[in-house]
Amino acid sequence: MSIQQRRLAKGWTQDELALHSGISVRTIQRVESGQSVGSETLKCLAAVFETSVNSLIQEQDMNSVKHTENTGSVTLNESEESAIKYGQSLLQTPKRGESDPLTRIEREAIDYGKSLLRKLKQK
Repeated sequence: MSIQQRRLAKGWTQDELALHSGISVRTIQRVESGQSVGSETLKCLAAVFETSVNSLIQEQDMNSVKHTENTGSVTLNESEESAIKYGQSLLQTPKRGESDPLTRIEREAIDYGKSLLRKLKQK
């Protein structure tokens, strides 16, 4: 169920959701139109709708997948492309002599996650 569907199920307008959640009406409009949302916004919405942040994220992801299927390919702006490249670079183990932007614990967690994915792919 999307944020808009949850709001309508409670019989609320965007103004009422803004009042109950402490989020601006403009932010609610952005959320309902499928734009990216900050973690604080998700926490507020999860509290109002008595659900988890993870549930809201999964629902938003499902809605964006449906939206993408309907419209075809997604165009990323320069900032989004840069963020994706940076995220991918964090997953790469640095080459000898390069400094690692991650702490030892973060690197170990990523390496552990990669090993789990490899094990799952082997099954």
